Amino acid sequence: MSAETQLPDSAETVIIGAGCVGCSAAYHLAEQGRDGIVVVDQGPLFETGGSTSHAPGLVFQTTENELMSRLAQYTVDLYGDLDSFADCGGIEVAYTEERWDYLKRKREYGRSWGVEGGELLSPAEVAAEIPQINESVIHGGYYVPGDGKAHAVDASRAMAREAEDRGAADFHGHTTVTDIETGDDEVEAVVTDRGRIDCEEVLVATNIWGPLFGEMVGVDVPLVPCAHQYLVSEPLEELAGASEELEQPILRHQDYSLYFRQHGESYGIGSYDHEPLLVDPEDIRAPEEAEEMPSIREFTEEHFYEQTHPDIDKSAYDAARELVPAFEDNGFERAFNGMFSFTPDGMPILGETEDIDGLWWALAVWVTQSGGVGSVVAEWMDEGVPRLGEEKVDVSGAHVERFQPHSGSRAFSYARGGQQYQEVYQLIHPNEQPQNQRGLRRSPFYERQKELGAEFYESGGWEVPQWYGANESLLEEYDVPERSGWLAQGWSPIQGAEHQAVRENVGIYDLSRYTGIEITGERALEFVQRLFANDLDCDVGQVRYTPMLDHDGGILADMAVTRLGDERFVATTGGGASATEHTRWIREHAPEKGVTIDAHVSDQCGLGVWGPKAREVLQPLTDEDLSNDAFGYFRAKEFYLDSIPVLALRVSYVGELGWELYAPTEYGGRLWDLIWEQGQDHDMIALGNGAFLGSMRLEKGYRLWGTDVTPEHDPYEAGIGFAVDTDTDFIGREALLEAKEAGLEREIVPLTLDDAGEVVDGGKPILDDEEVVGHVKAADYGYSIDAGIAYGYLPSDLAEPGVSLAVEYEGERYPLTVAEEPLFDPGREKIIR
Repeated sequence: MSAETQLPDSAETVIIGAGCVGCSAAYHLAEQGRDGIVVVDQGPLFETGGSTSHAPGLVFQTTENELMSRLAQYTVDLYGDLDSFADCGGIEVAYTEERWDYLKRKREYGRSWGVEGGELLSPAEVAAEIPQINESVIHGGYYVPGDGKAHAVDASRAMAREAEDRGAADFHGHTTVTDIETGDDEVEAVVTDRGRIDCEEVLVATNIWGPLFGEMVGVDVPLVPCAHQYLVSEPLEELAGASEELEQPILRHQDYSLYFRQHGESYGIGSYDHEPLLVDPEDIRAPEEAEEMPSIREFTEEHFYEQTHPDIDKSAYDAARELVPAFEDNGFERAFNGMFSFTPDGMPILGETEDIDGLWWALAVWVTQSGGVGSVVAEWMDEGVPRLGEEKVDVSGAHVERFQPHSGSRAFSYARGGQQYQEVYQLIHPNEQPQNQRGLRRSPFYERQKELGAEFYESGGWEVPQWYGANESLLEEYDVPERSGWLAQGWSPIQGAEHQAVRENVGIYDLSRYTGIEITGERALEFVQRLFANDLDCDVGQVRYTPMLDHDGGILADMAVTRLGDERFVATTGGGASATEHTRWIREHAPEKGVTIDAHVSDQCGLGVWGPKAREVLQPLTDEDLSNDAFGYFRAKEFYLDSIPVLALRVSYVGELGWELYAPTEYGGRLWDLIWEQGQDHDMIALGNGAFLGSMRLEKGYRLWGTDVTPEHDPYEAGIGFAVDTDTDFIGREALLEAKEAGLEREIVPLTLDDAGEVVDGGKPILDDEEVVGHVKAADYGYSIDAGIAYGYLPSDLAEPGVSLAVEYEGERYPLTVAEEPLFDPGREKIIR
C-alpha cells in the first residue's frame, strides 16, 4: 500500500483511481474471489486529492430515484460495518409550502425504497435536534435517523486493507497514468510514469478526470467538473463544549441550495447557491502543483457573499445566516471551492465500453452512492450482470450506453452538466423540460406538429409532442377530471381529451424515434431463438411479442419482433437510451459470422394510426386488403401506401384497431400529409405522448420497459409469462426455470382508486393497513373506465382481484382495489375486428 513498492508488469485488472469508488470496486472484486487487481492513483494513498478527499461526506439516503436510494442505503451499511460512518441522522428542512409538500412526497419515496425510520418533524422538533437554527423560517423537516456522514478516506483505506489482506489487490499511490493501450478492440495495458502494466481489463474510477481518460481511448465521456463551495465557521457559542465531531444531525436547506454539518464546536456550510463554476479537466492541477489538493480551488468570495445563482433570490451567506443566525457574528476558519462531477442527466456513468472489451467506467459518483456503486460494478465485471449485493438492480439509467451521439460534445455536456449543477437541490418536476440544447433531433413531421401547437418534450434529444394545442377544443366534448398541485405540473387536460377522441375516432402518432433493429443472415433464426424468450420460428409475416432477458432472467427489453423473411427479422424497441442499450446487447451476443445487425435510427420514420376509424382512413390509400381476414392482428406486410413503400405492423399499444407504418425518412412528410388529409373526414386528431404512454396503455395493461418492467423482474413476475416459450434455448432460460419452479413471491397488478376523479403519482407506497407492501410503478387516470389507475408489484397473496389496499400521497391515504387485467376491452373486440 505504498508508492515505494514495485509496480507489477502485469495484472488481471487495473483500477485507475483510489478514491472511495475505486477502493469499493477492488474490495468487492476481492470478495468475489478475484485476484491480480492493481489500483493506481496519481496522489498519495488514500487522501488522493480527488473528490473523496475533500467531500464533506453527507449521506442522505432518500431520493426520488430508486437506484440512487438503494446505492446510498448499501453504502451506509457497508461503511458502517467498516467503522467509517457516523449515523448521526439527517434533516432536510422546508422554507416554503411547496418544499414542505415535497418533503411529504420524499418521505413516501423513502418508505417505498425501504429507507427506515423517516418521519416529518415540526419546526420545534427540528430545533430540538439542531438548536442553532431559526425555527420561525421553516415549515418543518424530514428526518431519517440512519442518515449521516461517511468518512470517505477512512472507508477507502479500510476497503483497500481488506482487499490486500485477501491477497487480491495491490495499491500504488504517486503513480500517474499516461495512456491506456488498446488493440483488436480490447484493453491491452495501462501505461504509467512508473511503468507499463499488461492487463485484461481496466476500470476508470477517476470522477473529475474521467474525460481525460476518454480522450486516451477515443471515447466521449459526457461529464463536467463543477466547483461548489465549502466553509467551516469559527466556533459557535451554540456548539460550545461539543466533545464529538458530530453530535447533531446533518442538515439540508435545499430551497437555497445549502447543506450543513457540525465540526465539533464549529459549523460547516456547503453551497451550490451560486452560478455554475465549470472546470475543464485539462485545467485541474496535478498533485505536485496544487496548494492543497487537485480537486480544491481558491475560494471565490463573490459566489458566497453576492447573489449569483440565476434562480435563487439570496446569496448563500444571507440564506445561511437567516437559517442559522449565529453566522451573523462569526467568521470562517476555512473556505474553499471543491470540485464534484456532473453528467447531462445527473446520473453516474457505469459499465463497459461497447467498442473496447475490458474497458469499464465508474464515474460521476458521489460519496453517498460510492460503496454501492463498487458492488454493482464488481458484480457486473465478474458475473456479467449488475447486482447490488446479491439483489437484482436496474442500472439502465446509469448505463454508459444511454448517451446519444450528441451527448459527448462539449457544447451539450457543459450546458446540461451546468444545468444539473444549477438545479441540484431545486424542486424540479419530472415533466419539467430543459431549456438549452433543444431541437437537436426532429422527426420529418416536426413542422406539421408545430403547426398543430405541439407541446414538445425532449427524449434522447428527440422533440416529442406531449399533447397538441390544436386539440384544446376537444375539452368542450369530453370530460377530464381536474388536477392540482404537483400532479398538474407538466400535464394538460388535453391529454385526457386526446385519449377519448382516439377511443371514439382515430389518431395519428409519431413513431419516428422508435428503432427497428434488423437482424439478417443465414444464422438469423438461430440467433433470435437464442436472444429472445419467445419462439420466433414462425411464419413469415408474423409479429411476436417477446422479452429479451439477461442471464438472471431479468427483463432487458420487451419487443415486438417481426419475421419478414426466412433469414430476416426486425425487433422494434423504443428510442434514445432504449435503442442504444438494447442494440448493444444484441450486437454483443451475435455470432461473429452469419448474422448482420442494422439499427434503423435515423433512416426510418414511423406513424401509428389507431382508433375505430383507422381502417377507413388507410384503406383508400392502398390496394392492399386491410380487412381483418386478409391482414390479421399481429401480422406484418410490406406494401405501398399511395406511392410510399411502408412496412405495416398490425399492432396497437393503445388498445384500438390500427397499424404502425414505417417508411424511409425522406418519405415522411408526404406520408403524414396523405394520412392527415384522408383522416380529416374521420375526425382524426394528432395524439401526444402523454396519452399514448400514460392512460391509454395503462388501461390495456401494456408494459413499459424501464417503468413497469426492468431487469429487476422476470417475465412471470411482470405478467408477461405468456410471451415465454421454455421449449426454446434462450439466454436466461435456466434462471427462469428455477424462478418458475420456486413460484411467484411478487407480481404486478393493476389497482384502481376507489374514489372517482382521484389520481396519484409513481413511486408512492402501497399499504396493507400500516405495512408497506409495494409501491406504484406507473399511474394515470383511466378516462375510458373513469377511475385512477396504479400499477405495482405486490406479494402474491395480495395480488388477487378485490383485495382492498391504500396508497399514500402527500401524507394522505387513498383507498384502492386490486383489479382484473386488462381494465379496458378484455375481449379485444376493439382491436380485432
